[in-house]
Amino acid sequence: MRVKYRFPVFLTSALLLANSVSAAADGDGARQDERAMDVLQSMSAYKTSLDSAIISGVTLTDARLGEGLMVANTDEVKVVIDRPGSLYISSFDGVQKKELYFHEGTLTVFDSAKKYYAQASIPDEIEDAMEFALEELEVEAPLMDMVYKDASIHLIDSRTTVMYLADKVRVAGTDCHQIAIRGPETDVQLWIEEGDQPVPRKIMITSKWEGGSPRFIANMKWESNPEVDRDTFLFRAPEGSTNIGFVQGSRSEGE
Repeated sequence: MRVKYRFPVFLTSALLLANSVSAAADGDGARQDERAMDVLQSMSAYKTSLDSAIISGVTLTDARLGEGLMVANTDEVKVVIDRPGSLYISSFDGVQKKELYFHEGTLTVFDSAKKYYAQASIPDEIEDAMEFALEELEVEAPLMDMVYKDASIHLIDSRTTVMYLADKVRVAGTDCHQIAIRGPETDVQLWIEEGDQPVPRKIMITSKWEGGSPRFIANMKWESNPEVDRDTFLFRAPEGSTNIGFVQGSRSEGE
Protein backbone atom coordinates (compact mmCIF):
# COMPACT_ATOMS: atom_id res chain seq x y z
CA MET A 1 0.00 0.00 0.00
CA ARG A 2 1.48 3.30 -1.13
CA VAL A 3 -0.59 5.69 0.94
CA LYS A 4 1.10 7.63 3.74
CA TYR A 5 -0.66 9.97 6.14
CA ARG A 6 1.34 13.05 7.06
CA PHE A 7 0.49 16.49 8.34
CA PRO A 8 2.51 19.02 6.26
CA VAL A 9 1.19 22.08 4.39
CA PHE A 10 -2.54 21.70 5.14
CA LEU A 11 -3.49 18.64 7.18
CA THR A 12 -3.75 15.10 6.01
CA SER A 13 -5.60 14.03 2.92
CA ALA A 14 -7.98 11.16 2.95
CA LEU A 15 -8.30 8.68 0.16
CA LEU A 16 -10.92 6.97 -1.86
CA LEU A 17 -11.83 4.84 -4.75
CA ALA A 18 -10.64 1.58 -6.08
CA ASN A 19 -11.40 -0.14 -9.33
CA SER A 20 -11.60 -3.85 -9.88
CA VAL A 21 -9.26 -6.08 -7.91
CA SER A 22 -9.79 -9.81 -7.82
CA ALA A 23 -11.78 -10.99 -4.83
CA ALA A 24 -9.30 -13.60 -3.71
CA ALA A 25 -6.95 -14.36 -0.87
CA ASP A 26 -3.23 -14.04 -1.46
CA GLY A 27 -0.27 -15.73 0.14
CA ASP A 28 -0.33 -13.35 3.10
CA GLY A 29 -3.96 -14.15 3.84
CA ALA A 30 -5.44 -10.89 2.53
CA ARG A 31 -9.12 -11.26 1.72
CA GLN A 32 -11.00 -9.05 -0.72
CA ASP A 33 -14.75 -9.54 -0.58
CA GLU A 34 -16.47 -9.55 -3.95
CA ARG A 35 -19.40 -7.42 -2.75
CA ALA A 36 -17.09 -4.80 -1.29
CA MET A 37 -15.04 -4.66 -4.48
CA ASP A 38 -18.22 -4.29 -6.56
CA VAL A 39 -19.26 -1.26 -4.48
CA LEU A 40 -15.81 0.31 -4.80
CA GLN A 41 -15.82 -0.30 -8.55
CA SER A 42 -19.25 1.33 -8.88
CA MET A 43 -18.01 4.32 -6.88
CA SER A 44 -14.97 4.67 -9.13
CA ALA A 45 -17.07 4.42 -12.31
CA TYR A 46 -19.57 7.01 -11.07
CA LYS A 47 -16.87 9.43 -10.02
CA THR A 48 -15.14 9.05 -13.38
CA SER A 49 -18.41 10.10 -15.07
CA LEU A 50 -18.46 13.48 -13.29
CA ASP A 51 -17.15 16.51 -15.15
CA SER A 52 -17.49 18.65 -12.04
CA ALA A 53 -18.22 18.20 -8.36
CA ILE A 54 -18.34 20.12 -5.10
CA ILE A 55 -17.49 18.31 -1.88
CA SER A 56 -18.15 20.03 1.43
CA GLY A 57 -17.80 18.66 4.90
CA VAL A 58 -16.14 18.58 8.29
CA THR A 59 -12.90 16.77 9.11
CA LEU A 60 -11.59 15.69 12.51
CA THR A 61 -7.90 14.89 12.98
CA ASP A 62 -6.66 13.40 16.25
CA ALA A 63 -3.64 14.98 17.90
CA ARG A 64 -1.87 14.17 21.16
CA LEU A 65 -1.03 16.99 23.55
CA GLY A 66 2.19 17.02 25.55
CA GLU A 67 0.56 15.51 28.64
CA GLY A 68 -0.89 12.67 26.58
CA LEU A 69 -4.43 14.00 26.13
CA MET A 70 -5.86 13.01 22.74
CA VAL A 71 -7.91 15.79 21.15
CA ALA A 72 -9.55 16.28 17.74
CA ASN A 73 -8.79 19.24 15.50
CA THR A 74 -11.86 20.23 13.48
CA ASP A 75 -11.89 21.91 10.06
CA GLU A 76 -14.54 22.91 7.57
CA VAL A 77 -13.40 21.69 4.16
CA LYS A 78 -14.53 22.47 0.61
CA VAL A 79 -13.33 20.89 -2.64
CA VAL A 80 -14.41 22.19 -6.06
CA ILE A 81 -13.46 20.14 -9.13
CA ASP A 82 -13.94 21.16 -12.76
CA ARG A 83 -12.23 18.84 -15.21
CA PRO A 84 -9.91 18.61 -16.91
CA GLY A 85 -7.74 21.21 -15.21
CA SER A 86 -9.32 23.29 -12.44
CA LEU A 87 -9.40 22.61 -8.69
CA TYR A 88 -9.95 24.51 -5.46
CA ILE A 89 -9.51 23.16 -1.91
CA SER A 90 -9.96 25.09 1.32
CA SER A 91 -9.84 24.27 5.03
CA PHE A 92 -11.00 26.60 7.80
CA ASP A 93 -10.62 26.00 11.55
CA GLY A 94 -12.51 29.09 12.65
CA VAL A 95 -9.43 31.31 12.64
CA GLN A 96 -7.05 30.26 9.90
CA LYS A 97 -7.93 29.47 6.30
CA LYS A 98 -5.67 27.53 4.00
CA GLU A 99 -6.37 27.32 0.28
CA LEU A 100 -5.12 25.47 -2.77
CA TYR A 101 -5.86 26.84 -6.25
CA PHE A 102 -5.10 24.98 -9.47
CA HIS A 103 -5.98 26.36 -12.90
CA GLU A 104 -4.43 26.08 -16.36
CA GLY A 105 -1.21 24.52 -15.09
CA THR A 106 -0.59 26.91 -12.19
CA LEU A 107 -0.73 25.77 -8.56
CA THR A 108 -1.08 28.27 -5.71
CA VAL A 109 -1.11 27.52 -1.97
CA PHE A 110 -2.16 30.31 0.42
CA ASP A 111 -2.07 30.60 4.24
CA SER A 112 -4.37 33.38 5.51
CA ALA A 113 -2.81 33.57 8.97
CA LYS A 114 0.72 34.29 7.77
CA LYS A 115 -0.35 35.82 4.45
CA TYR A 116 2.15 33.60 2.68
CA TYR A 117 1.57 32.06 -0.72
CA ALA A 118 3.59 29.97 -3.13
CA GLN A 119 3.08 29.29 -6.84
CA ALA A 120 4.44 26.77 -9.32
CA SER A 121 3.82 25.64 -12.88
CA ILE A 122 2.82 21.98 -12.87
CA PRO A 123 1.08 19.52 -15.27
CA ASP A 124 -2.17 20.74 -16.83
CA GLU A 125 -4.58 17.96 -15.87
CA ILE A 126 -5.82 17.44 -12.32
CA GLU A 127 -4.59 13.89 -11.66
CA ASP A 128 -1.07 14.54 -12.95
CA ALA A 129 -1.00 17.90 -11.23
CA MET A 130 -1.92 16.51 -7.82
CA GLU A 131 0.61 13.69 -8.16
CA PHE A 132 3.30 16.26 -8.97
CA ALA A 133 2.20 18.47 -6.07
CA LEU A 134 2.41 15.56 -3.64
CA GLU A 135 5.63 13.98 -4.86
CA GLU A 136 7.69 16.99 -5.95
CA LEU A 137 6.37 19.86 -3.84
CA GLU A 138 5.18 17.89 -0.78
CA VAL A 139 1.84 19.66 -0.87
CA GLU A 140 -1.12 17.90 0.68
CA ALA A 141 -4.60 19.24 1.30
CA PRO A 142 -7.67 17.84 3.07
CA LEU A 143 -9.49 15.29 0.92
CA MET A 144 -7.02 15.78 -1.94
CA ASP A 145 -7.27 12.12 -2.88
CA MET A 146 -11.01 12.62 -3.43
CA VAL A 147 -9.93 14.41 -6.59
CA TYR A 148 -8.58 11.26 -8.26
CA LYS A 149 -10.90 9.38 -10.57
CA ASP A 150 -9.22 6.13 -9.56
CA ALA A 151 -7.02 5.95 -6.49
CA SER A 152 -6.69 2.17 -6.36
CA ILE A 153 -2.91 2.53 -6.70
CA HIS A 154 -2.97 4.51 -3.43
CA LEU A 155 -5.36 2.23 -1.60
CA ILE A 156 -5.30 -1.46 -2.46
CA ASP A 157 -2.60 -4.00 -3.23
CA SER A 158 -2.18 -7.73 -2.69
CA ARG A 159 -1.56 -7.26 1.06
CA THR A 160 -4.81 -5.36 1.60
CA THR A 161 -7.90 -6.96 3.12
CA VAL A 162 -11.22 -5.48 1.94
CA MET A 163 -14.39 -6.41 3.81
CA TYR A 164 -18.08 -5.62 3.32
CA LEU A 165 -19.44 -4.88 6.80
CA ALA A 166 -23.07 -3.80 6.38
CA ASP A 167 -25.67 -2.01 4.29
CA LYS A 168 -28.37 0.46 5.32
CA VAL A 169 -25.89 2.21 7.61
CA ARG A 170 -27.12 5.77 8.07
CA VAL A 171 -24.87 8.77 7.43
CA ALA A 172 -26.59 12.17 7.54
CA GLY A 173 -29.94 10.55 6.77
CA THR A 174 -28.61 8.52 3.83
CA ASP A 175 -28.34 4.72 3.53
CA CYS A 176 -24.73 3.67 2.94
CA HIS A 177 -22.64 0.56 2.39
CA GLN A 178 -19.99 0.21 5.09
CA ILE A 179 -16.65 -1.15 3.92
CA ALA A 180 -13.44 -1.82 5.86
CA ILE A 181 -9.98 -1.82 4.29
CA ARG A 182 -7.13 -3.25 6.34
CA GLY A 183 -3.58 -2.36 5.33
CA PRO A 184 -0.17 -2.85 6.92
CA GLU A 185 -0.07 0.64 8.50
CA THR A 186 -3.63 1.97 8.46
CA ASP A 187 -7.19 0.74 8.75
CA VAL A 188 -9.81 2.53 6.63
CA GLN A 189 -13.58 2.53 6.83
CA LEU A 190 -15.70 3.94 4.01
CA TRP A 191 -19.41 4.67 4.05
CA ILE A 192 -20.57 4.78 0.40
CA GLU A 193 -24.00 6.03 -0.56
CA GLU A 194 -26.42 3.40 -1.84
CA GLY A 195 -28.30 3.92 -5.08
CA ASP A 196 -27.36 5.56 -8.36
CA GLN A 197 -24.91 8.09 -6.87
CA PRO A 198 -22.37 5.92 -5.01
CA VAL A 199 -20.18 8.63 -3.52
CA PRO A 200 -18.27 8.33 -0.23
CA ARG A 201 -20.22 10.09 2.52
CA LYS A 202 -17.83 9.33 5.38
CA ILE A 203 -14.29 8.04 5.78
CA MET A 204 -12.29 7.09 8.85
CA ILE A 205 -8.56 6.35 8.73
CA THR A 206 -6.84 4.86 11.78
CA SER A 207 -3.05 4.79 12.11
CA LYS A 208 -2.50 1.44 13.81
CA TRP A 209 1.08 1.75 14.99
CA GLU A 210 1.11 5.31 16.34
CA GLY A 211 0.48 5.85 20.04
CA GLY A 212 -3.23 6.11 20.75
CA SER A 213 -4.11 5.04 17.19
CA PRO A 214 -4.94 8.56 15.94
CA ARG A 215 -7.75 8.88 13.43
CA PHE A 216 -8.73 11.08 10.54
CA ILE A 217 -12.50 11.34 10.00
CA ALA A 218 -14.35 13.21 7.25
CA ASN A 219 -18.11 13.59 6.79
CA MET A 220 -18.93 14.72 3.26
CA LYS A 221 -21.74 16.13 1.15
CA TRP A 222 -21.46 15.93 -2.65
CA GLU A 223 -22.91 18.02 -5.46
CA SER A 224 -22.59 16.21 -8.78
CA ASN A 225 -22.02 18.17 -12.00
CA PRO A 226 -22.88 21.62 -10.56
CA GLU A 227 -22.47 24.90 -12.38
CA VAL A 228 -19.07 26.17 -11.24
CA ASP A 229 -17.98 29.81 -11.18
CA ARG A 230 -14.63 30.02 -13.01
CA ASP A 231 -13.44 32.72 -10.60
CA THR A 232 -13.35 30.04 -7.89
CA PHE A 233 -10.05 28.78 -9.29
CA LEU A 234 -8.30 32.13 -9.73
CA PHE A 235 -5.97 33.29 -6.96
CA ARG A 236 -5.65 37.01 -6.37
CA ALA A 237 -2.93 37.84 -3.88
CA PRO A 238 -4.38 39.87 -0.96
CA GLU A 239 -2.77 43.16 -0.09
CA GLY A 240 0.21 42.63 2.18
CA SER A 241 0.74 38.98 1.24
CA THR A 242 4.18 37.56 0.42
CA ASN A 243 5.18 35.03 -2.24
CA ILE A 244 7.61 32.68 -0.47
CA GLY A 245 7.92 30.12 -3.28
CA PHE A 246 8.24 26.34 -3.07
CA VAL A 247 11.33 24.38 -2.08
CA GLN A 248 11.55 21.27 -4.25
CA GLY A 249 13.42 18.09 -3.60
CA SER A 250 13.31 18.31 0.20
CA ARG A 251 11.78 14.88 0.71
CA SER A 252 14.25 12.66 2.51
CA GLU A 253 15.63 9.60 0.78
CA GLY A 254 13.50 6.52 1.26
CA GLU A 255 10.51 8.40 2.66
